[in-house]
Amino acid sequence: MTTMIKSRPKLNLSIDIIMLSLMLPIAGIGFLTKYVLIPGSERAVKYGSNTDLEFWGLARHDWGTIHMIVGIVFLALLGLHIVLHWQLIVCIFRKMIPNKLIRAACAITLTGVGLLMISFPLFIEPEVIKKEPLHQNRRNSTVQIPLSDALSPVASQVHQADNPVTSSDSLSDNGKDQEHALAEEYEVNGSCTLQYVSDKYNVPVAVIASDLNIPEGLADERLGRLRKRYSFTMDDVRNSISGYKKLEKPIQ
Repeated sequence: MTTMIKSRPKLNLSIDIIMLSLMLPIAGIGFLTKYVLIPGSERAVKYGSNTDLEFWGLARHDWGTIHMIVGIVFLALLGLHIVLHWQLIVCIFRKMIPNKLIRAACAITLTGVGLLMISFPLFIEPEVIKKEPLHQNRRNSTVQIPLSDALSPVASQVHQADNPVTSSDSLSDNGKDQEHALAEEYEVNGSCTLQYVSDKYNVPVAVIASDLNIPEGLADERLGRLRKRYSFTMDDVRNSISGYKKLEKPIQ
């Protein structure tokens, strides 16, 4: 008994050190996913639509999984910490709130709020908000054309001949618009598997695998690794989904 009492402070200190060592990566991974491995829309603006961000070979979603696991371990240690200090907590709580009814109400409220904060994600559904494709926003910004050019085909041809760069720039802008639109509509990144993309967008695995020239048997491997091996891009995956959807529409 005496040995257990003597070892209690060492156990408490060990748990506190472990909890501190877990708090730091929880904060660090949060900063990593917020400011470094930025989400798809921000990544497309900063690095281009055909990019994926990784750190130590892990994408944003992988670090999110690690963040959750570390958080669960931290909560388990916090529960153990409370159990080991329960008598001290009860003693201080009684001194702070002498009235039994008020003390019981506070304890029930704290317990209820704590359980609600932990478990509420299991009982809610996300709000589905459809985004407008970026190319539609570009169309809204109309360009003023002189009336003489609009009425005269010859003048229009002369204008294009005098400004050959304009037509090529327009085509490149349209291509970029389409890439941004596909990136907004189909969120695909290196951490996704071929099977996940197939299930999410209702496109057969065989169709995407054929378009990317990869074996269908690798459906459970991450696209980031497959991309390095078979030299395709995330835009190729999106184009495959988009092409299948266009063929599927007349059938529906």
